Amino acid sequence: MSSLVQTINNFLDEFSRLSLEDQGMLLDILKKRNIEQKRMRIVREVKEAQREHKKGLTKRGTVEDLMRDLESD
Repeated sequence: MSSLVQTINNFLDEFSRLSLEDQGMLLDILKKRNIEQKRMRIVREVKEAQREHKKGLTKRGTVEDLMRDLESD
């Protein structure tokens, strides 16, 4: 059994021992942490896109230009 699978199984075993109220609270915490991680990923991607734009590595154009670019790849 892989380490990740074992870790997940251990987590689920411990989770099932919690009261329903505590399970709900933990689910809320996990959901909020996941949302925050997604926000941070978006922030990193936007900053990278801004750096690329400042370096002139991005293109401007219409949707049609984009479609032609995609088709030519």
